[in-house]
Amino acid sequence: MGSLSNKLAIITEVSSGTGNATAKLFANEGAKVIVSTRCLAGLDLLVKEIVKSGGLAIALAGDVSEESFSKALVDLATDKFGGVDIAFNNAGIIGDITSTPGMTLSSWSTTINTNLTSAFLGAKHQIPAMIK
Repeated sequence: MGSLSNKLAIITEVSSGTGNATAKLFANEGAKVIVSTRCLAGLDLLVKEIVKSGGLAIALAGDVSEESFSKALVDLATDKFGGVDIAFNNAGIIGDITSTPGMTLSSWSTTINTNLTSAFLGAKHQIPAMIK
């Protein structure tokens, strides 16, 4: 048994890089993982890899900067596994590479919502589930 046996982890932005590697590592250590990103195709591939390696993973595609989706991840964890033990709120983007005067408010808002608001929304719903 791994060091995360009988734990449930929610991991956001698993399409590549850190989130993808973390999902695989946590699953290899025995955690059940709920993985998310915007693209379902990439999620299905990751879930298949984790299951093939003997782990348990469930995917939910959506935008973590939307509160309803952040809540849906926690609801899925609670409904399927009884709660949340670990949250890895990993979503982030670079945003437009431009000068401050050249950046649109829309681009700024998208970057802030992805990088900051999504982590807040995740924690807002994850912490009560963890406390239970």
